[in-house]
Amino acid sequence: MSVIRNHHFQSLLGNVVSAFFNILSFSLLVRTLPEATFGEWVFFQVTYNLLDQIRTGLLQSGLIKFYAGAPAVIARKVCGSAWYLAIAITLGFLLISVLVLGAGGRFLDQDWQFFLRCLGVILLLSLPLNFATWLLQAKRQFDKIVQIRILQNASFLLLITVMHFTGHSALWMVTCAYGAAMLATSIYCLAHRWTGIRALRFRGMAEVKSLFVYGRMIVGSMAASTFIPYSDNFFIRTLINPAAVAIYSIPQKFMEVIEIILRSFAATAQPTLSSAANRNDPAAIAQTFCKYTGAITFLILPFIIGLLLFIHPLIILLAGKEYLVALPVVAIFLSSAILYPMDRFVGVTLDMMNKPHLNFYKNLLKLGINVAGDVLFIWLFMDLRAVAAASFLNLVAGIVFGYYCLKKQLDITVKDILQQGWTACIQILEKIPAKLQLVKK
Repeated sequence: MSVIRNHHFQSLLGNVVSAFFNILSFSLLVRTLPEATFGEWVFFQVTYNLLDQIRTGLLQSGLIKFYAGAPAVIARKVCGSAWYLAIAITLGFLLISVLVLGAGGRFLDQDWQFFLRCLGVILLLSLPLNFATWLLQAKRQFDKIVQIRILQNASFLLLITVMHFTGHSALWMVTCAYGAAMLATSIYCLAHRWTGIRALRFRGMAEVKSLFVYGRMIVGSMAASTFIPYSDNFFIRTLINPAAVAIYSIPQKFMEVIEIILRSFAATAQPTLSSAANRNDPAAIAQTFCKYTGAITFLILPFIIGLLLFIHPLIILLAGKEYLVALPVVAIFLSSAILYPMDRFVGVTLDMMNKPHLNFYKNLLKLGINVAGDVLFIWLFMDLRAVAAASFLNLVAGIVFGYYCLKKQLDITVKDILQQGWTACIQILEKIPAKLQLVKK
């Protein structure tokens, strides 16, 4: 029970639950919708996720920073100010979608006209549940976040399952089901008073400004990072066809396994790095960076090898035989995943050292290389493997730039990363038999 109550376990459980339901929903939709229609749905979902992550990047970190541990009066002001800013951002997105639809609707096909009508509305419906997760994270109530994620993902899965077995699936119905799941979960959060919306009347413009100033660099970094897969999907849809977007979404689902591990360890590393930075202890920062980066690189290696060995049956299980054409693209992504820990922890360390602008420049560089590579490689080869190669190039460029920036601040080497990471892995493995003996007793 102590393990189940552990905040780290509950945070990991929330990520696992979301990934589990997302894979089930993905697997069902890929079998329900025609290939081109499914590609359109993937592109819409990527667009929604992009806007949602911009909103999250601008608000989440600032809300947690200024709310957690603050006196009740200040915390209430911060919560109300965050709500004020969240509503303003969401209404801004809604207004933009209306203006785009009004000004250029006649140039768009029916699917995109429908998407633009729904995009702002779904962002509005999802606001209470998203804000609740940010506030609960600041309060360290991760068990409630697990409830939110189960309700949101399970309700969407239930609705599309009904559509699948009744034979009434269509793109507009899937979109409505997505919005209905958001609405049901937001009502649940409001009913349990997890959103803190009543603090809106205590907002202060000074707090609004502080939240915005703090979040703008983080949202810039997050937006640049999010635009990388978005640009892949955009250029594939535009320069190849929507069906190719559906095929390219397969390796992205495989990478979610690696992302779950990275997110969990990054959440653990952030407080340690921040504490060392606040003590102005560069040696401790360097040690933590090397240990986490090296250890996770070694830890994910068996997962990468296992996925590579079973690519063929896993693709069939996930999406069906018709998506086996994605096999070489999946192999490229999995092979490059060994560099993901270095890329992630370079960014996390720069942020915790109060240098988020360098992390922003790193992600901006990656985005520029990715866009140029996508356009050039698709034009030259018209092949999804070329798009995957462009993603690998931007990953390497980001690591080189970020490592150079860290090297100017810290005494680190690649040898240190490998040695300290391997030592940490050995220590973890040595503790497992002792833990098993305790469980038996």
